[in-house]
Amino acid sequence: MPKHPVKQPEWIESAPILVSESVEIDATPAEVWAHIADHESWPEWFDALDEVQPGETSSGVGGTRRVIVKPLPIDEVFTAWDEGEHFAFAIVGSKIPMLAAAAESVRLESIADRRCRVTYRQGVEGRPGLGWLMKLAWKPASKGLPVALAALKQRVESGNS
Repeated sequence: MPKHPVKQPEWIESAPILVSESVEIDATPAEVWAHIADHESWPEWFDALDEVQPGETSSGVGGTRRVIVKPLPIDEVFTAWDEGEHFAFAIVGSKIPMLAAAAESVRLESIADRRCRVTYRQGVEGRPGLGWLMKLAWKPASKGLPVALAALKQRVESGNS
């Protein structure tokens, strides 16, 4: 599988393609974290994912997972892991021909008693000369992010696990 460079969470802000969405959830950051850190349940609230396969170590910086996105496998490595607050990962392997690099970050912020803001950011870079095509291809994918966060909100608030 083609390899991609590991991009740190700070890179996302300067990425050629930046997508950011937030949602407020009536739950504590710890309650939301329990769902975010449960990798295998992501396809239940993030429709773009068909399957998530945790690596041997799937938590903490350096942990890995593989996500299957109709039908492409994508390998990820965690670049940040602050329990209950933040995790980030970089795509390190994919068969997406126009992708040069990608990283994603999920931050949880307590905003009131039993209320949490989840901010999900994606940074993406196309291969040289293909940035325009990557931007075009990422547009439909980015539309799934608010839908996924709304489903996460519903899942957490309804007590589903």
